[in-house]
Amino acid sequence: MLSFSRSQPQPNLYPQLPQSQQPQQLGYYPAQPGAMQPYAPAGPSQPIQLYQPPAQPQYQQVQQFQPPANQLYGAGGGQAGALYANPAGVPSVYQPAGQMAGGQLQQAQQGPSQQGMQLQQSGQGGNQVQAAYRPPYSAPSASTSLMPQPLESVDKSEDPIYGPLGRARGKVERAMRADEEISPDLSDMLSVQGGEPYTQPSPSNAFRPLRMSKTTPLPDALHQELNFKHLTAKMGLFEEIERAWFTVDNKLFLWDYTDGRDFSRYDEQAETIQSVGLVKARKDVFVDDITHVLIICTSSKATLLGLNRTSPREINLYATQLSVDTPTPMLSISGTTSGRIFMLGQNKDVYELEYSSESGWFFGSSTRVYLHNRTSGALSNWVPSILSSSTKEGVESFTVDAQQNRLFTLHTKGEIEMFDVSGSGWVSRGRYTRLKSDVIARGLAGQAPAHKGAEVVLIAAIGGQESRRACLVAVCANGTRVYFSYSFSFQPLAFRPAPLASLNLSSQSFYSSGTLLGIQHDNSGPTPSTHLTTIVPNFGRQSVARENYQVFDAPSYQEWSIQDTIPSQVWTVVELPSTSPAFCSYTQRKGDGIALNPLSRQAASEGRQFLILATSGLFSATMPRPVDMLSAEVETEKDTAITIARNNFGNIQTAAMGILLGASPDFKGADLSSAISTILLSSGAPEIRDTSAGRTIIYSARHDGLALILSRFLRPIWTSRVTAPAGPGRQTLGVPQKTLLDVQARLEGLRGNIDEYPFPRHQAEGDVRIAWDQEELSLHGMGVLITQTIEAISFVLLLADYKLGDIVAKCDPNLQNTLSSLTFQGLLTSTDGRDIAKKLVTALIEQQIGQELGIDTLSELLQQRCGSFCQPGDVVLYKAEESIRRAESARDPSERTDYLNESLRLFSKAAGNVSIPRLQDVAKRYRSLDFTVGSIELPLRCAAEMDPQDRATDFVRDGEHPSDPRKALYTARMECYACVIEALGLFDEALDRATAGGNLAGATIQRRDEAYALAIASDDELFHFYLYDWHVARHLSEQLLEFDTPYIEKYLQITSSGVEERRDLLWKYYARREEYLAAAKALFELATRNNSLPLNDRAYYLAQSLTSAKSAASVGSDDVEFASSLQERIDVAQVQMEVARAIEVHGEMTDEEKSNALDRLNSELIGLDELYQGFARPYRLYEPILLILKTADTRIDDVCEAVWRQLLQHAAMADARGPGRDAKVGEAVRELMRRYFPSEAAPLDLVLPVVYAEAAGIRGSAGWASEALLDGGVPLRDLWEAVMSLYEESDDQMFFTEEAAVLAERWTTSKEQIPAAEVERFASAYLLRANAADMDERTRRTRERMTAAKAAAGRY
Repeated sequence: MLSFSRSQPQPNLYPQLPQSQQPQQLGYYPAQPGAMQPYAPAGPSQPIQLYQPPAQPQYQQVQQFQPPANQLYGAGGGQAGALYANPAGVPSVYQPAGQMAGGQLQQAQQGPSQQGMQLQQSGQGGNQVQAAYRPPYSAPSASTSLMPQPLESVDKSEDPIYGPLGRARGKVERAMRADEEISPDLSDMLSVQGGEPYTQPSPSNAFRPLRMSKTTPLPDALHQELNFKHLTAKMGLFEEIERAWFTVDNKLFLWDYTDGRDFSRYDEQAETIQSVGLVKARKDVFVDDITHVLIICTSSKATLLGLNRTSPREINLYATQLSVDTPTPMLSISGTTSGRIFMLGQNKDVYELEYSSESGWFFGSSTRVYLHNRTSGALSNWVPSILSSSTKEGVESFTVDAQQNRLFTLHTKGEIEMFDVSGSGWVSRGRYTRLKSDVIARGLAGQAPAHKGAEVVLIAAIGGQESRRACLVAVCANGTRVYFSYSFSFQPLAFRPAPLASLNLSSQSFYSSGTLLGIQHDNSGPTPSTHLTTIVPNFGRQSVARENYQVFDAPSYQEWSIQDTIPSQVWTVVELPSTSPAFCSYTQRKGDGIALNPLSRQAASEGRQFLILATSGLFSATMPRPVDMLSAEVETEKDTAITIARNNFGNIQTAAMGILLGASPDFKGADLSSAISTILLSSGAPEIRDTSAGRTIIYSARHDGLALILSRFLRPIWTSRVTAPAGPGRQTLGVPQKTLLDVQARLEGLRGNIDEYPFPRHQAEGDVRIAWDQEELSLHGMGVLITQTIEAISFVLLLADYKLGDIVAKCDPNLQNTLSSLTFQGLLTSTDGRDIAKKLVTALIEQQIGQELGIDTLSELLQQRCGSFCQPGDVVLYKAEESIRRAESARDPSERTDYLNESLRLFSKAAGNVSIPRLQDVAKRYRSLDFTVGSIELPLRCAAEMDPQDRATDFVRDGEHPSDPRKALYTARMECYACVIEALGLFDEALDRATAGGNLAGATIQRRDEAYALAIASDDELFHFYLYDWHVARHLSEQLLEFDTPYIEKYLQITSSGVEERRDLLWKYYARREEYLAAAKALFELATRNNSLPLNDRAYYLAQSLTSAKSAASVGSDDVEFASSLQERIDVAQVQMEVARAIEVHGEMTDEEKSNALDRLNSELIGLDELYQGFARPYRLYEPILLILKTADTRIDDVCEAVWRQLLQHAAMADARGPGRDAKVGEAVRELMRRYFPSEAAPLDLVLPVVYAEAAGIRGSAGWASEALLDGGVPLRDLWEAVMSLYEESDDQMFFTEEAAVLAERWTTSKEQIPAAEVERFASAYLLRANAADMDERTRRTRERMTAAKAAAGRY
């Protein structure tokens, strides 16, 4: 190991450059790991120096990147490239596809939503890389997403936490888009023509874009070394190791400028040092401790030393025994991040110093180290430099884009050439030869004929953080800038005129990320000085333009230009990588890799820092953030400062800066507090607008400013994943703890700022009131998000403290997969994130319990730090879980009971937070421990707590629509009830087993009765219905009648139906309780219900209903009107049954007609009118017609006469040829009269003529018709009068005489019905007319009856 000799007896401590995450760099070719970042030359005729980023960790993760228009990333043209990421998930550098072992391009796929075509490539090393194809470039569009927003509303079913969080998420993401809109591509801005190219923010010094913040003089001892007589002295900066370097002849000095006093010396070179460079060490050549290679070049040799930083203040050098002869002195050295070393020779050729090793700690016998002339070929290496003409044309200077693997050369004729140096290649991508003539042609070259202003003094690479198209800027001596792009060819993109006509810049000028520091030496005074021209973009121009909601035009590119004087000769300028946009985190970039606007970055980063090394010392320059400018000015001129800020940055951005000032602990003071209040209170009011899209709102500048600040505070974590892979089945934090703590601290300050400067409430009416209500609604959501994020970060950090990897490893695979893709945005604002957090807390508690550790301390930490993720109820659950586990391990029964009771008490206390899987698990464990009370009460309590408003019952009442959001509550409660039913079922099974074994143990019966008693005692109606359904499903319906609960009656009322198992339950329930009237009405409802109940059953239920109604009357609870109507319904039901029977035996109906008619008759009870019109009449059901007439007590003469005639004719036709027709018809008459007389179905004035008319046609035995009518119940006198009347009217008087004789004979036994005189008179008249000589047996029998009747009448 080599060591420095030191001029001061101080420890060899060197501060270490902070590890910066390598951001995603978008370029035209993929870069190799280890590429270096170039910066400006160190001084007159001095070499270009290099910035080396810290050592990269092993790349693991792959991130997609976007190449430029129509270009595939890759080495050698056509090879796809990939962007690798370090273990923290931060995109870093590009790996060409050709370098992957066995890599093969797969088929390209393109979807409609993709930015471009993606090419998938796989390698044998397990890595998968992606390359991307950029779609053709399009001009910048004059559009903005910051249009008025639709009005928001709060739904009644909205979650009180995640509803506001959802609105806040929309505001945050809108604000992020707003920040991206004001951060356009440099090439897009340059393409907009018109406008003033330069301006000044303000005459005030506070708003100057560059401030000289510090001057560090050289140590005296080092100053003496530099002032000592010497042949040559040079200086430069190694900002990556925080050292300034100086060479004096053969000595190298490294000065720790952060300390200001300490410097070290290396003097082991024999020759005068010509140049010095620091390059990233190649991988697999040195040990891991060696991070950089220090190249020291003399006039004839280049020596390589290994370098590392063992501590922030100490560096070590290692002798590598590596050196190579050089054909010419090397003037400048630069390199790539992969360790390639390029050098510019005095002979105007570019060389590459190559070294490699196959084995050994340093280089061994197989070491190869050599120079390769990249611009003039290998033969030029052997041409002595003394033979080279001093006027040789060649490379004047070069610069390397280490992130995008490009090298640009400036030739002596002003030509510029671009090379692709990705991998190990050296491929020219284009050469532009007309630069000077183009500058002259545009009138930008100064006075003719010399046109000295056209001389290019600086070329600087444009990084991917600035542009996807622009790749290089060439700075001319007069300040003119020419921007180059590379798409199909390497050519100028834009020409930018100088801000001043008097500029004469030198090669020490510096360009980085849009900022040009022009160096102009002035030797006219007694001591040399330097004029510093600073040109920076007007980064407020975009934001001001986008605050116009009516018309938006993309603004032209405008810059601020100022001048300063440094009282010394400047040798070199560099920018600190820790503040450079080129190395900002990927979270401070857009999706295409463009760094965000300084306005957008200022909330999470410091102002850019520049180091200016001059002969008198080191000058530190700061580019203040906009908020720094505002803060500095308000301390002197508050109103002026606010006005300037609003003019330069816009009202919304100024409000955001006011909120940022109030939220930052660095900004305090009475003047500042007053300025913040003024900014916020004068930020305008929200406004309602009517647009073609409906009513919209423009929020106040203060509201939008808060959204911007909140989004900027959240941006470092918003899209980052909560965890990152850390091996098989293990995960670790996806965001560094420092980042999380920084975000949390900023949000704490923001919450304090909102409390200190609360948003005012305004009393207004109409649209003004609506606007303020909308703003308050939005602000509430953002306040909830702030609190949620603070607690979420505490939650994540707490998990890390308790070994996150172990916790996740014990989770189920599904949770692990879900967690691996969860972003902080999802964790903060989605219910899925909430559920994952709860499961992680459960896993954490189980880990503690599994290790037999108490959880009280952990529970308190969870509540204190992250109450939103661990509610008090959750803590109670963890304690309950601990109690039940103790119960399971307890051997003493009384101790076990105590633990079980305590666990039940705790679980019941937090029942609303018990998930269904946990409830099922706990209930199962309670059952296994024979804990009857817990197995019944806990599920019932959980069901009640998860639905305190009983919305599940409303869901059932409203018809259980499948898309009803209340269905989830109903389903959850059903799962709770299932736990109770499972316990009851086990108790029943235990009792059944005991009964079957003849061992009716009292304990078994007692536990079973206790369980049922607890269940029945519940006041949960929905549970009771579930319990009753369970009994019915087990065919234990009759047991329901034994339940004496407030819900059984309602259940039976709802569920009583045509199902045989259930339809008798309700009326039996009433009958058992002697509620006969209720039973009667239940039976009546069963009979009259419209269902498939058979007609016979309906009639039965009606009869039973009448019986119950009569029983109700006997106990004094009768309902006369109900009983009367019930009797009428029974009569009608009898008719319906008669109709059904008639249809069943109807001979003229088809089977289908019968089936349809019977189905209709069995579906419900039908009225008499429909029975007549729909069935009896169309189907000619004669007897049912008579029954309808009788039941309806309605006389219809023509119908009645026709029906009687049809019935009698049908009876006569049944035995048309037999001798017994009179008997058949007589029997029909007897039956019909017995059924329908007396009623309107058998009026005698209609029926008797019909009967006697039919009898006259049949004849038969004398008087058979009258005998049938008498037997049918017709009174004798009515028949006598009818016969007498018909006798007088009929031509067949003999027939009616025979009928009268039969009636007279009957009269002799009941003389009171007919007057004797009438009988005597008719008999006497008949006997006078009758001739005994002509009588047959039939007539003689009639004469005998008349004679007997006359004699009886005479005696009477």
